[in-house]
Amino acid sequence: MNEKDWNHPERDPWEYEDKKPEDAPTGEQPGQPAGGDRPPDTGRGPDTGRGPDTGRGPDTGRGPDTGWQAPPNPQGGGQGSPYGWGPPYGGGYPPYGPPYGSPYGPPPPKKMGTGLKVFLWIVGIVTVGLVSAFVLFAAQPRAAAGQDSAPASSAPAASGSQSEADSSRPLIGGVKGDGTDADSAGITVQKKPSGSVMDAKEVYKKIIKSVVGVETTIPAAQTGTGKTAESEGTGIVATKDGYILTNAHVVDYSRSNSVRVVLHNNREYAAKVVGFDKTSDLAVLKINATGLSPAVFGSADQMEVGDRVIAIGNPGGLSFAGSLTGGYISALNRSIESHSDNGMTYIQTDAAINPGNSGGPLVSLYGQVIGINSNKIVATGYEGMGFAIPVSNAKNIINQLIRHGYVAGRARLGISGNTVEAAYRQFGYPEGVMIKSIDDDSDMKRAGVKPGDVITAADGKALSGMDDLYAILSSHKPGDTIPMTIFTGSITGGGQTRTVKIRLLEDKGETQR
Repeated sequence: MNEKDWNHPERDPWEYEDKKPEDAPTGEQPGQPAGGDRPPDTGRGPDTGRGPDTGRGPDTGRGPDTGWQAPPNPQGGGQGSPYGWGPPYGGGYPPYGPPYGSPYGPPPPKKMGTGLKVFLWIVGIVTVGLVSAFVLFAAQPRAAAGQDSAPASSAPAASGSQSEADSSRPLIGGVKGDGTDADSAGITVQKKPSGSVMDAKEVYKKIIKSVVGVETTIPAAQTGTGKTAESEGTGIVATKDGYILTNAHVVDYSRSNSVRVVLHNNREYAAKVVGFDKTSDLAVLKINATGLSPAVFGSADQMEVGDRVIAIGNPGGLSFAGSLTGGYISALNRSIESHSDNGMTYIQTDAAINPGNSGGPLVSLYGQVIGINSNKIVATGYEGMGFAIPVSNAKNIINQLIRHGYVAGRARLGISGNTVEAAYRQFGYPEGVMIKSIDDDSDMKRAGVKPGDVITAADGKALSGMDDLYAILSSHKPGDTIPMTIFTGSITGGGQTRTVKIRLLEDKGETQR
């Protein structure tokens, strides 16, 4: 190979040596082999994706370490030869030493001062904190366990909603005692009027003053999340002197929760939960008001399949208060599994009953409330099937709640409990109801059952949770004796199962805590 082959006289070996580094060919930089492009400048401060001390020197302006080692001659600027670092065929070594104007190659990058590093770290941390706080504040609704509190029947109160703005208004309180009135006439159910039906607009104008918003505040201790929750539903004015009907699940099955009622005219009241009935999913509230516009109640027995009906309520919460949906009566006297063990049947409709509609009226085109909507009562696996509790079937329950605060003849076990949580299932606990406490008058105490035990079956039927237990109790009377399967276990594993016979007690409001 001759000298011409090595030196390529057609190429000036000093072609780029008297130029500044930025004048080098695209894709190459002084002191770095081709293909080692530095990543584009992102405009960010120091890399916050790693710890403060990575054991590396200052940022050199190149990407993450790829395992490339600097060649012995950093001024070469060419690619490595196939046999390791050295000049490619045809040269690349500048003859006789460093090029003119660049005696030592490009100057090393300046180290970032300690003060500047600290400042940029602080700016980065503050920026990340502010962005995170903004995202959490904007995205998180008010801590909500779900509207109407039951997951299948509710939606959380949205941040910035009308209910949030209204909550700052003063509430009208002053309900005396427990809210019951032994002398109350309660509600009456009227016959279907003669004459022609009204249109939906006329019915809406007639009934809307009898529709209210209901908001329940659930204490953090009861939510299981450590945060206060809110449940929103709908209610119906039952009497002129302030009795309001709604669903039991809207008040989260408790007399002790704080409840707010918002009338059609936006006046707000602190309501007292007079009583509720888990079996029928009905509750009665009392507010300190007079001269209200009670609804006119009618009987579903005088209705037929195919009759038009409308549902009025607050789907999605008070932000959508007074919404109307319409449809037909799809079926009457419909039995629903786990909701009809006590003999209760329901009105089936294709009128949309959305989360937040619970407790609101199902109205005939005669302007009569024939049903109380309940989004909790559903036919699993089907859409377009809403259900309402017939007022004609519920009249006796409603009037007992108004007069006494409870429904006579209901059975109870004398315990408090909850559905077995997933965390316990991981330790071998079965499905069922875990007992939290046992009343002194309960037959469970005599049978040696203790808090922490799990009821896995009652009256020969397996339990998956509290709803199953309520359904079984609703089919029995006080004084009945039923077999119950009890599991006693430990989080360390293992456990034993036994069967006991339990005599049921009468529920005179003891379960309404």
